[in-house]
Amino acid sequence: AGPETKFGLWEETTLKTYEVAKKVGVEKFGIHMHVGSGILNIESILLAFDNLLKMAKKIRDKIDITFEFIDMGGGLGVPYNPQEKKLDLSLFSKNILTLFKTKIVEYNLGNPFFCLEPGRYLVSDASILLTAVNTIKVTPFKKFVGVDAGFNTLLRPSMYGSYHHVLVANKLNSPKKQIYDVVGPICESGDVIAKNRQLPIVEEGDLLAILNAGAYGFAMSSQYNSRPRAAEVLIKDKKYFLSRKRETFNSLLLNQQIEE
Repeated sequence: AGPETKFGLWEETTLKTYEVAKKVGVEKFGIHMHVGSGILNIESILLAFDNLLKMAKKIRDKIDITFEFIDMGGGLGVPYNPQEKKLDLSLFSKNILTLFKTKIVEYNLGNPFFCLEPGRYLVSDASILLTAVNTIKVTPFKKFVGVDAGFNTLLRPSMYGSYHHVLVANKLNSPKKQIYDVVGPICESGDVIAKNRQLPIVEEGDLLAILNAGAYGFAMSSQYNSRPRAAEVLIKDKKYFLSRKRETFNSLLLNQQIEE
């Protein structure tokens, strides 16, 4: 917990919560933390997990609770920007499990399961968003590449200011000669996928690849502006098949009921 976050419990509240739960008959317990998202620095995770284990000890000592599991949550990051370094998974695994095993014994916490939620780490780079260029607009100040995917398709850049690397898929070996803003078709000024990206000369009909779209991509997509959601294609062993059909305009009316 923290002064600006809606998540978590303060220490005093945490102790009281477990105490009340035990009194009303709860028999199995766990403890969980969430420190953030996209973390590439293992030190911050280790510090937070150390604090979680200290909290587990206080609960164990004061309320006599044995934990079935201790969950360090998620937050394991992936490098969205090519300049970012990958999380050292081997070093992370060694350090986090050493800390867990040591403190379990030291704090007399029994034999809880160690839990981890590596969702983004597993799926982020497993998906690429392909979007077609349908507009090139030049103003006295900027060059815009308009594409047929907007924040209805990939929300993270508009919502969080997140960086997603952009490639011109049909010009991968072409030199990067221009700086563009890549924007979607939605009637919102915030419908921006990427800003100030150096790319090859982009033309209408080109295909852009937006990388790392596997986490919080389709799950956060919408039908905003009456735009059906995109299709998904699964590729494995040089074979592909349509794993999710593209929505149609009829999909926009699905589950609607009109009273006559």
